Amino acid sequence: MNFQKLDIDLLKTMPLPDWGDDANKGTRGKLLLIGGSARIPGAAILAARAALRCGCGTVRLAAPQGVAIQIGIAVPELMVIPLPETSDGTIARAALEVIAEQFKACQAVVLGPGLDENDETDALSREIADGSPLPTLIDAQALTALGTKAKMGEAPRVLTPHVVEFEAISGKEVADNDRVKIAHDFAAKSGATLVLKGRESVIASPKETPVQNEAGSRALGTAGSGDVLAGIIGSFLAQGLSAQQAAIWGVHFHALAGEAVAKDGGEDGVMARDFIERLPSIQKYLRRQTHSDKKGGFGLRHG
Repeated sequence: MNFQKLDIDLLKTMPLPDWGDDANKGTRGKLLLIGGSARIPGAAILAARAALRCGCGTVRLAAPQGVAIQIGIAVPELMVIPLPETSDGTIARAALEVIAEQFKACQAVVLGPGLDENDETDALSREIADGSPLPTLIDAQALTALGTKAKMGEAPRVLTPHVVEFEAISGKEVADNDRVKIAHDFAAKSGATLVLKGRESVIASPKETPVQNEAGSRALGTAGSGDVLAGIIGSFLAQGLSAQQAAIWGVHFHALAGEAVAKDGGEDGVMARDFIERLPSIQKYLRRQTHSDKKGGFGLRHG
């Protein structure tokens, strides 16, 4: 099946927002991140930091009250929204009312990084996936909770599964030689933008030609890397990009971060946090490449 290559020429057709000198945290987008748990608090931290490093004005973290403060201390730039819990530490159903209030103040949602695996939280994820009135990225355990017959509401949705998660939500096995077609067919049927993650990630949106990424490094195949990607794409959704544009930019940012880290330190022993600090310099480089004819290297070394 035909597809577009993810490269600078494609990115030039969908430039990033051109913020003026008077831009501030209130004008650059507000992201609601729903995630975290006692078992996996770090996933929400990685996603939040990545979103902020990609230029989102503010990130509001809705997390179980038992871990919300600790995550807020780890990322002091966040606004923390503690969610009510049951006696066993599970997010209570009353959390839906708290989250619904946050929808009114935000422009986009990331749902899933670090959420725990249990029936109550899965049910909450399905209700948010269906009911969120905002562009919403669904990742990690929230993806698994969807199953094959989930409803995803009318606002734009971005799904970011790896192959095993995709097979769980689509009911189809994925072979390397049909990834593009399978991703395209799923997007057309579901109405969602799909990022099928892998060595050459595929971005498929309804009624659009699929896009395949060829950049990156095996360094990206590390724990927490997907949480970083979710935060990047969520940041661009909050800044006003369409679901397809946010997914394309996010995948490319993520890939170049992997390349930069591998170039400096190799591809082994890399941690997801290593990618995050590279994101501002990658944005500087890509803005130069897509907004003008200026050329230049990453300038990504720091410290």
